[in-house]
Amino acid sequence: MSRGTAGKYYHSGGSMEKIGFVGLGIMGKPMALNIIKAGYDLTYYARRQDVIDEVSGAGGHSVGSSREVAEAVEIICTCLTADPQVREVILGADGVLEGASEGKLIVDMSTISPLTIREVAKEAEQKKVCVMDAPVSGGDTGAIAGTLTIIAGGPKKDFDRCQGIFEAMGNPDNVFHVGEVGVGQTVKIVNQMIGGANMAVIAEGLTVGVKAGADPQAMAKVIGVSSGNSMLFQIRAEDFLLKDQYAPGFMLDLMKKDIGIGVDLGKSMDIPVPIVAAAYQMYAAASTLGHGSDDFAAVSKAIEKLTGINLGKS
Repeated sequence: MSRGTAGKYYHSGGSMEKIGFVGLGIMGKPMALNIIKAGYDLTYYARRQDVIDEVSGAGGHSVGSSREVAEAVEIICTCLTADPQVREVILGADGVLEGASEGKLIVDMSTISPLTIREVAKEAEQKKVCVMDAPVSGGDTGAIAGTLTIIAGGPKKDFDRCQGIFEAMGNPDNVFHVGEVGVGQTVKIVNQMIGGANMAVIAEGLTVGVKAGADPQAMAKVIGVSSGNSMLFQIRAEDFLLKDQYAPGFMLDLMKKDIGIGVDLGKSMDIPVPIVAAAYQMYAAASTLGHGSDDFAAVSKAIEKLTGINLGKS
């Protein structure tokens, strides 16, 4: 391995495990491309011809099913939309587990319920196939740049086995082993609960201020250097809310899905999560209004609809 830019290591010869990838969407495609860039032999399954052309052009090997991916490699990464897709792709007919054999490792990088990934791990254990959950944070920009935060749950030996590919996709300083299978998803969902509620409160607070006569730009400057400041406020208040521009960095429907998992997780443990539950309702309302494919900052649109205030035109 040789050190490249951003402290990453790139393979320069010698033996290394073959990697598979299923789920080459907005996040998965650039993640797979970065694995190839790091020097790994990558086999993948995709349906869209434009994705096949791009990834095969970069050196990837296309096959006809998730099962064939698992048959061809030692470590299989999946990056899928939600729990049903993970169950189908890994546990379903012609799926990953069908093609995996003893000693192979499935690394699910989707954001799903920790209960689901533990269910997958239990099924895989019957074939002596290992499973890790490794959800990511950083959006499509982080996936493209190879600077994702990776939050891994599973045995330490499996985490060590994946260190090289994790560093190919993520910032080496932000690759974390947080515990056993399911704990990665738990930490990611907690992050989404906090971030999703924070975004809804930012939109709500600014709307109250505008309705009460405050200038939104002045509020943004003051809050940006006060206790109400946050990373989300810095990134999304002025460039999204106050410009009324919501090109997705992370889609609203995905945030709705993630914090919905958080609400369900709280229910499963009899832990009340009233703040996050209220935020979920605002995301659901914004999605119903047609903003599901916009950036999740468009949760503001539900609040604007209720109040008649448009933050970007105030």
